[in-house]
Amino acid sequence: MKRKTWKNAAALLAVVVIMLTCLTGCGTADYEKQFSEPDEGDTIAVIHTNLGDITVRFFEDEAPKAVENFVTHAQEGYYDGLEFFRVIDDFMIQSGDPENTGRGGESIWGGTFEDEMVDYLSPYYGALCMANKGTDTNGSQFFIVTSQDKDTTTLETVNETAAKAEKVDQAKIDKYKEVGGAMWLDSQVSVLYESAYPYTASSHTVFGQVLDGMDVAEAIAALPTYTAEEADDATIDDPEQTDVLENKPKEEAYIINIEITTYQPE
Repeated sequence: MKRKTWKNAAALLAVVVIMLTCLTGCGTADYEKQFSEPDEGDTIAVIHTNLGDITVRFFEDEAPKAVENFVTHAQEGYYDGLEFFRVIDDFMIQSGDPENTGRGGESIWGGTFEDEMVDYLSPYYGALCMANKGTDTNGSQFFIVTSQDKDTTTLETVNETAAKAEKVDQAKIDKYKEVGGAMWLDSQVSVLYESAYPYTASSHTVFGQVLDGMDVAEAIAALPTYTAEEADDATIDDPEQTDVLENKPKEEAYIINIEITTYQPE
């Protein structure tokens, strides 16, 4: 009987240890994945631009279709020569449209494909995200977040009074405080804002993260761009023109090609 009691106590202790480990570690571990080092041999991409290189890693387990779509397009030369047609300083740089207007492009399957949302992957600074025109409308366009906004005051204020099901994890908020990002595009945060303000929720699949070259991304983001007024004037003169568009750089910024390779630790 004593032997059986000892075994039961040991089993109970093991369960308690596992639960405590999860309570102290599992809740925050996932939020570090986006900034963790890839494993040796993992697929990465080097985006060669006319202003320098941007190296990104992928999250194949969380966003398999978005990763396959990007990698396949890159390998087939789909992105070669395409412009960063939409650039907003301290927000993001966008490319992937063969028309260079924001209105073109399609997935490798033709048409669009569904979103792949994971709570612990967010539009933090340096995130590689799918651009879209609404829910489940992913094609070929993508953007890299250059926002370094770390002010979570509004988010925390709204989060305090939010329903339990809508609350954003503190670990996510802390990560925004640490690295910054476009938190208003976060799938969880935007839903929270929609419930508190006249705001339309938006969400974008996060399928990668910049490993190196954010200085290049920031240089592109800092380029002078056309204003809405300039774009309107140009369109009045020529309704078919696409050279002068709102937020389009006035200087050249384009992808030379995208090299798909594997990660090798230094």
